Amino acid sequence: MNTNKNTRGMRSFVLALLVFPVAGALADWSVPEQFGDKIDALSEEQRTFITSGEAIKIVPERQLEHELATRDSEGLQMFINELISVAEQMGYSAERNMGAAPLNLTTKEFVWVVRTPPALRKMEREPGPFSVHRYLYPKSGVPTFGGAKVAIWPEDLVAGNVDVAIMGVPSDMSSGQRDAGWAPNNMRALNTIATPDIQSLVKPFEVLSVVDYGDLYIDKMSVERTIGHVTDMVAETAGTGAIPMMVGGDTSMLYPGVNGIARAHGSGSFGLLHFSAHPDVERHGDHTISDRQAMFRLLDEGIVDGANTIQVGLRGPDVDADTLQWLRAEGVRYHTMAEIQRRGFDNVLKRVQREVDRGPDAFFVSVDVSALAPAEMIAAGRVEANGLSIEQVTQAIRHVCAAKDIVGFEITDLAPMMDLSDLSVIHANAVLNACLVGIAVRKAGLDPDYVHPLALDHGQG
Repeated sequence: MNTNKNTRGMRSFVLALLVFPVAGALADWSVPEQFGDKIDALSEEQRTFITSGEAIKIVPERQLEHELATRDSEGLQMFINELISVAEQMGYSAERNMGAAPLNLTTKEFVWVVRTPPALRKMEREPGPFSVHRYLYPKSGVPTFGGAKVAIWPEDLVAGNVDVAIMGVPSDMSSGQRDAGWAPNNMRALNTIATPDIQSLVKPFEVLSVVDYGDLYIDKMSVERTIGHVTDMVAETAGTGAIPMMVGGDTSMLYPGVNGIARAHGSGSFGLLHFSAHPDVERHGDHTISDRQAMFRLLDEGIVDGANTIQVGLRGPDVDADTLQWLRAEGVRYHTMAEIQRRGFDNVLKRVQREVDRGPDAFFVSVDVSALAPAEMIAAGRVEANGLSIEQVTQAIRHVCAAKDIVGFEITDLAPMMDLSDLSVIHANAVLNACLVGIAVRKAGLDPDYVHPLALDHGQG
């Protein structure tokens, strides 16, 4: 007898049995009486394995009874030994198995992706933005933000003298409703960016050079590595002279977005205007890399100055007396929905505008879509009742982006699957477009509050 061959065959047979679903061991199962003699001939270990019911955790009861009925003594012992071996392999052993899969925290490489090495970046084209559309006015084909041309490398941004580089940051790793990772593609898919400004009649894409700079890579195995990469890419983009516009993704990306701008322009050199229901200054958590700590890290590490930070729309369970007192101690100008409801939005907006005017020449604008009321933004990852209207948010953003040099912009926390109507995506695009319009108005040399006469009156008496 070829024992090795038979053993290998037996092992294959036993493993094949595992392909089929096996109901768990039955507490009341016992060896049928007709197999008593065969069971008595087994070793104590083999008998215990069969009579305890451990065997039918691996093979079905009917299969085990079939093997008992058809195998001779030698074949049955070989079969049971293989079952015991499989059971041992399926179980946990501290000597053989790790308690957890260790991560290599020292590596700087991504999981599942490799960056293009410089040697392969020599393409047969001149640097600069390029079209990926089949039609002059793209309504189909490859979707880009507002139908913009595409840029891939920093040299494209420089060669194209690009004003604004819109990039997706599809992170989906924080505390809100999942699906924020799909926000960039959903916003690309709706052709509602780059619409003319009804106030000034400025068309942003005619005044500005705007490109779709693609999506930044998100390492789902490492939030830390993702944060580092996003920071690097934002700093690199800002270093070309283009304004990085980031489309998230969850609000944990607020930290690397602002940090990247600080690396390019200097910490504390710009103000931060943050529209959100959430202050994001949790100070007592287990870690400091989620959306709930993003603003805390920026203030605590001195990346932004509290005196140059403005928050608008605060409400919800994260806003308590202790948090507001901490923000006040940091010098943050915060505006809660209580203030807006008591004093009126127009009065609060004027106050925000004065605070912006007294601040630095440059600002980073961040919009967590939770700032909006659920009736107009049900797809917020961390939705809160009683928020701002889309008109209020876009009005404020348009003014600030026209009044100040914008060094960066970010919209976060849109979870498209929560709103099948696409209204939330339309409003998210309107928020992004409001800043594009403001930047275009400023570049055109117009006053932030300029209104074109044709837009204000039909002139017919």
